[in-house]
Amino acid sequence: MFTTEEALAEGRTERQLQHGVKLGLWIRITRGAYAEGSEPLDEFTEALGRMRVNGGVAWGEVAGVLHCFDSVKVTRRRPPRRRRATDDVALIQDYRCTDALRTIVDLAETLDDATWEQAMESGLRTRHFAVEDLVAVSSGRVRRVLALRSKGAPPTESLLETLMVQLARAIGLPDPLRQVNVYDEHGSFIARVDLAWPEIGLFIELDGQQHKDQPVHDARRETAVVAATGWLCGRFTWREVHDLPVSTGRRLRKLFEAAAARPLVAHDQTSSP
Repeated sequence: MFTTEEALAEGRTERQLQHGVKLGLWIRITRGAYAEGSEPLDEFTEALGRMRVNGGVAWGEVAGVLHCFDSVKVTRRRPPRRRRATDDVALIQDYRCTDALRTIVDLAETLDDATWEQAMESGLRTRHFAVEDLVAVSSGRVRRVLALRSKGAPPTESLLETLMVQLARAIGLPDPLRQVNVYDEHGSFIARVDLAWPEIGLFIELDGQQHKDQPVHDARRETAVVAATGWLCGRFTWREVHDLPVSTGRRLRKLFEAAAARPLVAHDQTSSP
């Protein structure tokens, strides 16, 4: 992305810019801003182009994408302008935007509860802010979502993990523990599992893109946990959780009920952050 001013400073002329657009070398975003290539522009690129020319401060969805918050997308081509104090502005990739805390609070005004929770968990995961920073926020959505989190629960480690926690909640199951360390009866560390209900002997392993390079490791880990604890394992993929939540929810409930119906060896086998 570049501005007309930047192109002229490099020795190009406005005529050359116009000719480049005709050749498909770049596309005009707005008056005074261009993007390389000829693919149709998305809302995010258009917003950045206007900011590049006007020097504004991004907020809301645009800022959420700049901060790489999970599930945030720019859906309005011309978001309403809003003045921002200088003390809550960050610089990301040469673009000025509201800082992470201000952004997640702003997003509570426009996102639904589930999407906002996904964005919030990613912000907690990257340590842009802490739960304590959000407690005092006077927003019904923020209070509702925070009330759903178990006290002291660590952030989820991926969007897939957040979606699985939400799926379990949607079918009426208690929240699983997150990132659970499993030990054998001698206290030796065995593995860390993504999610678990230790009280009934069920753990969940999630196979997403972040796990694609370690399928053998995952299989060995599952075997080790089952051998040490006798727990049941539920393994779920991104497609199952994201695209097929109804059937996946039924499968998860059956696993939960099967685990709850079995006798469980009674010794302390876990710890969670």
